[in-house]
Amino acid sequence: MGLFFEKVNRKKSSKPVTAVRIIFFIGIIVLLILGYKDDFNEVYLGYAFIVVGLMNVMNGVESHYHRDEKKVYMMDYSLGMLFLFMATTQLWIN
Repeated sequence: MGLFFEKVNRKKSSKPVTAVRIIFFIGIIVLLILGYKDDFNEVYLGYAFIVVGLMNVMNGVESHYHRDEKKVYMMDYSLGMLFLFMATTQLWIN
């Protein structure tokens, strides 16, 4: 139980990185709404996966810049690559 409430010494993100995260988040929401309105079109889901993958890679770069532990930024990089792979397969199928 203490693992979930562990104290993390994470450095605060810079303002441009926070602004890009907010823009990406708004873009993801818009893509999911457009996909819902367009009879569950999977193309929008593929584009949303691309944005999520780029967001995870950006988090990995930021973690690497702040010199966090290797497992932290490697997890971010691997999640980003996973989402980018899912996006390419999703867009390639349709």
